[in-house]
Amino acid sequence: MQATLTPVAEAFHQLPEARPLPCGVTAHLVDPSHVRPARALRFDRHDRISRARHSGWYADEGQFEILTGFVYAYADEPDDEDDDPPATYYALVESNDTDCHYLDPDAYDDPVAAAHAADRMAELVAELERECDAIRNRAIEARSELTEANRIRREALDVLRHVRACPADAQSLGPAFARLWRQGLAGRHRAFDIVDEHRPPPRDRPFDPERTPTRDECHADAWRDGWDCAAD
Repeated sequence: MQATLTPVAEAFHQLPEARPLPCGVTAHLVDPSHVRPARALRFDRHDRISRARHSGWYADEGQFEILTGFVYAYADEPDDEDDDPPATYYALVESNDTDCHYLDPDAYDDPVAAAHAADRMAELVAELERECDAIRNRAIEARSELTEANRIRREALDVLRHVRACPADAQSLGPAFARLWRQGLAGRHRAFDIVDEHRPPPRDRPFDPERTPTRDECHADAWRDGWDCAAD
């Protein structure tokens, strides 16, 4: 980078400290209202600068949230000796669904380089978010399946208790008990199959807000989040 580049902290306001993310990049996690530079010459989507064939990356299984790379161009105030100051370019990732945006802590003297950096950052963040969303959804699916299976089993046991209290109804209610019991058992098997296939290893360390979680810890947290969500 050239010495004329404006540091990101001087061009943007109220920036939190840049921190490493579990996906392998370092970024400022910023609110959209904090990322407008005082003198923005241009604000373009990455593909309009680099001619990429896509505009963003899906961040969830349902393909609802999209993370898109953007490039800001910024210029210092001109002085008497330089009426056309060089621009500095910054890479930013924005979500179309949340206020969690990411700002690259580096500055670039080339808009195409900034566009590639923004797109790559969006790709890496979105990839991890898709993984976590998939794990979260499998946990919800497994616990919901298990909850429904246990409800059916309780219904079957109610039928069995009635038959024991009233043996005369055994012939008429016996098939209903067998059907419900088989349904409940099949549902439990489906739930346990999902757990066996998709549940990541649990965390081996407690959550620490001061430390960047690993990718595996993010997966474990996503499973726990989905499992707890399904209980509500």
